[in-house]
Amino acid sequence: MANLGLRDFLEISYDELEQLNLQAKQQRLDRVDPEKIREERMKYLEGEKRIKAVTVCFTDIEGRLHMLDYDKKYLLKSSDNLTFDGSSVRGFSAQSESDLRLVIDWPAFYWLPSDVFGPGKVLVFG
Repeated sequence: MANLGLRDFLEISYDELEQLNLQAKQQRLDRVDPEKIREERMKYLEGEKRIKAVTVCFTDIEGRLHMLDYDKKYLLKSSDNLTFDGSSVRGFSAQSESDLRLVIDWPAFYWLPSDVFGPGKVLVFG
């Protein structure tokens, strides 16, 4: 079936998802230098035109999962200075101290199934 959308977003088969995520897991098990992984992932994101967004996940003090979607181009430009409003996360900070920085854990990078999360997205923890 022809893609009728205006853009072609990344959709990876489950077999390829498994392969990519197992390779990333092996890098963690082999304790590959996180800086090398960061460079690889950023190069991948720059080169893969079909990715539109990166979901960055983190937990609050009580262990609740939070997810922030960043436009890929913005994330690549600002990866060392991502900020978010911490006052909206219970237990993080008061309104007057709400601008918080988010540091990306590049080894915790995952390719997502497009039928669950939508096409053109990857996930990384912060």
